[in-house]
Amino acid sequence: MRRTKKVGSTGWMGPRYGIRIRRRVLEIDRAQHKANTCPKCSTVTLWRVASGIYECQRCGVRVSGPAYVYVAPPPITRQERGAAGEETAKPSGKR
Repeated sequence: MRRTKKVGSTGWMGPRYGIRIRRRVLEIDRAQHKANTCPKCSTVTLWRVASGIYECQRCGVRVSGPAYVYVAPPPITRQERGAAGEETAKPSGKR
């Protein structure tokens, strides 16, 4: 049987620190302990190993991110890929 229904992992705090802080801590705690989507194999098997380090249980890739909650980087669009490729391909003739 569960001992805490509302407070979850912040039950050790008791009545201290105020309800707002305890709710924020609970929200961060729940978010950091859930699985995320792996950027390489697209499965929901990315877990937090340490502060800012996340590892996929399926493919073994390690990625870095924010300390508490993983946020996937935005995908690179075709325009951005093309612009990056053109800049490196063109020699700069003018000084």
